[in-house]
Amino acid sequence: MKYIAVCLLLFVFYLPSGQAQKVLLIELRGSPVTQRIEMYDELTFQLKEDRAGWYTRTIYDLDVNGQLILLGEAWVDIKDIDRIKLKRQRTLVNILGGALQAGGISMFFGDVWYTVSGNPEFSQGGMEFGVINFAVGTAARKLFAPIKYKIGKKRRLRVVDLTF
Repeated sequence: MKYIAVCLLLFVFYLPSGQAQKVLLIELRGSPVTQRIEMYDELTFQLKEDRAGWYTRTIYDLDVNGQLILLGEAWVDIKDIDRIKLKRQRTLVNILGGALQAGGISMFFGDVWYTVSGNPEFSQGGMEFGVINFAVGTAARKLFAPIKYKIGKKRRLRVVDLTF
């Protein structure tokens, strides 16, 4: 029993200090609410000078003093990032777009069923409206569901070290 107590005391007193947690914050001007991007998360971003497209890289390290991000094998200054796309998406748009897609599919196949079974009077223009509903739902989910932030006057990026 004495040995267990001694071991516990030694363990408590000689515990190495905990690692500091570094995060990338997206801050909105005038708002205390921030969004955190942790290390080892994937970051989809667009560079200021490079309008070629979106890049997706894993954050391997964050440098608080230099405000740098290690993305893949290269260090990127946060001043060089123009836009960020989050993995999280807008919920309401996804729900409404999915409802339009499901309704469009049901309208289309309902019209096909009534046409094949010989009752075309129950479905007037159902195929066309079904295709239109499906197309509108798909377009809404593709265009409006992803959350994209332009980094500039309203929003800024900051690397922060959260030590306990």
